[in-house]
Amino acid sequence: MTAWLASLLLISGALVCLLASAGVLRLPDFFMRMHAATKAGVVGSGLVLLGVAVAEGSLSTWIKVALAIVFLLLTTPVAGHLLGRAAYVGGAPLWRGTAQDSLAEVLPRGRFGAAPRTVGRVVLALTDGPCMARAIEEAVDLARQHGAELCGVAIIDAPRLARVGPVPIGGLTYAQRMRERRLAQARQSAADVIQRFEQAAARSGLGWSVRLEEGHPRRLLHALAGAHTVVAVAPQAWFDQGVLDQRVDVARRLRWRAEVPLRVLGA
Repeated sequence: MTAWLASLLLISGALVCLLASAGVLRLPDFFMRMHAATKAGVVGSGLVLLGVAVAEGSLSTWIKVALAIVFLLLTTPVAGHLLGRAAYVGGAPLWRGTAQDSLAEVLPRGRFGAAPRTVGRVVLALTDGPCMARAIEEAVDLARQHGAELCGVAIIDAPRLARVGPVPIGGLTYAQRMRERRLAQARQSAADVIQRFEQAAARSGLGWSVRLEEGHPRRLLHALAGAHTVVAVAPQAWFDQGVLDQRVDVARRLRWRAEVPLRVLGA
């Protein structure tokens, strides 16, 4: 039984280390890879040490193994926490599929391994929402800070506004009128936001432009995300321009995948 138990502990520890090494190789960002590595350091090594102690059986071996496991339990979590904090503050990139950054408002964050980025244009997506006025001010300040061109683009999510749900027999005319009314309201709201942007841009003294687009928001913004460009959005508003009164997490719903970072202004 002693030999069987020792073999089971050794094999289990080796398997944990094998899985951890696969995680270090395959997981998509530093923080996930560090999670796998720390599991190998504590669980994998601990099981192997216990297997050695069971196989050897002497009191001196058990004392050494116990001290080693206690040392691992005391040092590995602390080292992992410090490494993770240093990587986060240093700007180690997060996995693109990360849904929430809980430390965004807690710790400062730099840009890891990147040269200072030249900003030639600030593109602000104009939407009808409670944070738009502040977002415009921050976009103007950002453009002024870099001496960049300021560009406002009011996007109307026409595909979403055109969805009116199931239409009963004889209701096609009513549904079409509802679509046209929604688009008209969205265009009016977009015009109001554009006017506010124009006033702020004219006072800034910067070179600026503004445009109105209708279509899929993510595709339109990706088309504008060129080199030396910062793309910015305001929180708590969607590109229905307030017609559907949707207060959503814009950055999350866009599922941004462009190399140009997406910034949230006015939060």
